[in-house]
Formats: sequence, C-alpha cells, structure tokens
Amino acid sequence: MVNVFIIDDHPTIIEGLAFSISVREDQYCLVGSSLTIKDALLKLSTLTVHVIILDLYLGNDSPECNLQLLRTVYPKVPVLIYSAEESTLWKYRMFRAGANAYLSKCSQNDTIISTIHEILDGSVLLTDDVKDILEPQPDHGKSDTFTAEEVEISNNLAFGLTLKEIATKSGKSLSSIEKKFKTLRCKTNANSNADLIRILIQRKLIPISNYHDPYPHPGRLKAEAGCL
Repeated sequence: MVNVFIIDDHPTIIEGLAFSISVREDQYCLVGSSLTIKDALLKLSTLTVHVIILDLYLGNDSPECNLQLLRTVYPKVPVLIYSAEESTLWKYRMFRAGANAYLSKCSQNDTIISTIHEILDGSVLLTDDVKDILEPQPDHGKSDTFTAEEVEISNNLAFGLTLKEIATKSGKSLSSIEKKFKTLRCKTNANSNADLIRILIQRKLIPISNYHDPYPHPGRLKAEAGCL
C-alpha cells in the first residue's frame, strides 16, 4: 500500500485528489492532508508516508522554501508538485529545488496515479519543456551577444512583469520596449517572448534561482479557477 499525503490550501483540490487516489484504494491510501506547511510537518511526524503531493502556492509562502523544507526533513520521500501554474520557469525552479515530478491540476486521474507510481523509487520525471532548457546549446558566437539592458528587461519579463510595467520601471516608452523585444526575438530566432525566455534560460542569462517573487502569484486565482 502506497501512503499519500496532500498539502494544498484549497479543500476542493484535496477532495478531488482524494477521489483520484480512492479509485485505486487497493494500491494507494490517502493518509492525511494539510492546508499549510506548518500543519503538514506536525502531521507527517506521526505518519508513514511514501509520497507527498504539494501545491505550488500556499498563501504567501515561498514555493521553493516550502519544497526545500520538506526535502530537508524528509529527504527520502518523493514530492510531486501539483499546480495550475504551467510556466516553464516555475517548473524549472521547482525541479532545481528538489521536486520529483510536476503535474497540472487539470491532469487526468490515470496520469496522477501513474506519476505517483513512477516516482516511488525517487525518480525525477522532468517535463519536456524543462528538458529543453537543460539540453546543451551550441556556441552562437560573438554576433549573438546581449547588452546589460537586454538582459535586464528579459529578466523582468521572466519575473512576470508586463511590457508596460517594464517600460515604466526602465523609464522608457512602451513602443521602445516592444521594439527591444522584437530585436531580441530576431537575434535569437525566437518565435515569441515565451520562446525568447526559454532560450535565454538555456544560455544562462536568466538566473532563476536568484528570484524572490512576491506571493501569492498574481495569476494564481485565475489559473486555478479554470481547473476547479
């Protein structure tokens, strides 16, 4: 029997996951759940748990700090991140912090169960977009260098700022910022700004691990509403 523990600040999500697990009650058992990391640590200390399912956003907590805390206290228990946030940046950050898998809250029951099964031995199931980031990149030569300003505005975009917010922050017009990103896309052969960020991460120009975003994430409620 595989004992599963869920940490999510939405009771409805916990209920949905409990149902997903209950359909395989002969193999999987939900032994407990918590709305906060603090409560989870108290409960986990009294339980035998084989897999932890962790929501990305818990109130104003840092997702990375929450995960790192679990990995420190329970280093041998695999952690599955379960979130409506599908940003490649966040997936990358959570895998770097020690996640074993990352699933959307819109995932089918069979996907959830199969993922739990696959990470029981401590395996790490990187998503395809994160694998793209980690693939070695060719040398692009001197013609593909980036100015400090280009790196800064790209970091701001990766951080979650809109083009208008980037313009305001840098004291430039919106059209000027739009032109700069157009230039960057041409320079990198990126199809979109999202593709541009992926490429710059691959080239180590966006130090994701140094970010400390304010929480909750501004897109959180809207994203989760689509999966409830």
